[in-house]
Amino acid sequence: MSTEAERADERMAAEWEAQAHAHALYIDPAFIMNSWEKAVLPRLFDWIGAVDGPVLDAGCGVGKLGTALSHRGGGNGAAAGGPQPGGPQIVGFDFQGTLLAEAGPGYAALVEADVHHLPFKSQSFGAAIASNSLHHFPDANQAMRELARVLRPGGVLVTYDPRFVVPLEALKKMLRKNDGAFTKDHKAFRVDEYRDLLGSSGLHVDEVRTVDALGPLLATAFDYLKVGRLGLAPRIAGNLAALDDFICGADGRTAAGLMLAGRAVKAS
Repeated sequence: MSTEAERADERMAAEWEAQAHAHALYIDPAFIMNSWEKAVLPRLFDWIGAVDGPVLDAGCGVGKLGTALSHRGGGNGAAAGGPQPGGPQIVGFDFQGTLLAEAGPGYAALVEADVHHLPFKSQSFGAAIASNSLHHFPDANQAMRELARVLRPGGVLVTYDPRFVVPLEALKKMLRKNDGAFTKDHKAFRVDEYRDLLGSSGLHVDEVRTVDALGPLLATAFDYLKVGRLGLAPRIAGNLAALDDFICGADGRTAAGLMLAGRAVKAS
């Protein structure tokens, strides 16, 4: 009988293989979903608000957040040749060094690390962002505990993950049946489930929003049709992000949202 530790190791190994399989997609300029993520990440980052200290990019992968922020003048880092004035200090980590090697500008440091056992001291960061990350982590509750540990008092965590929508989950299960880029641990969350996950670490959950009603679905559909091979991926992604922003309106949310965005704060 496998021990709990052995099962955890098996799940981490499966995630490692999945990320290795997805590596080529993450850096493909014709993959519309890549451009779409870069279009929505600044909005999520802005939701953090004023930052007192460095920002941790949890599960940063190939560094989409840093790239997106550097393109609009925020962010800083070694890959950009040194800190950029006025931008927040961003530290990215991922458990797969081959993905980190693809990261471009925008980071003060990049660290190869496991979210379940972070190598950072407690209360090291003023904020953290986990975009499209929690649904990949084999033990999301342990990941949340570690993210909460490294936040300073008053620090903010912003998260972004797929929402559980029954028809879409059935479709995804069919399409991903033989896709090596996904594991059985990859998940989508119901709103209450997501709120409970964020709060399980002891953080105070300010809000969980349902956002982005069209972009995730249409970007994925276009990628299956290889529309990005026409050289229009950034333009299509930008238009999808703008359309979702319009649908969400001033409130920044929509009941029809296919993604969940969460904001939680560590007690001062």
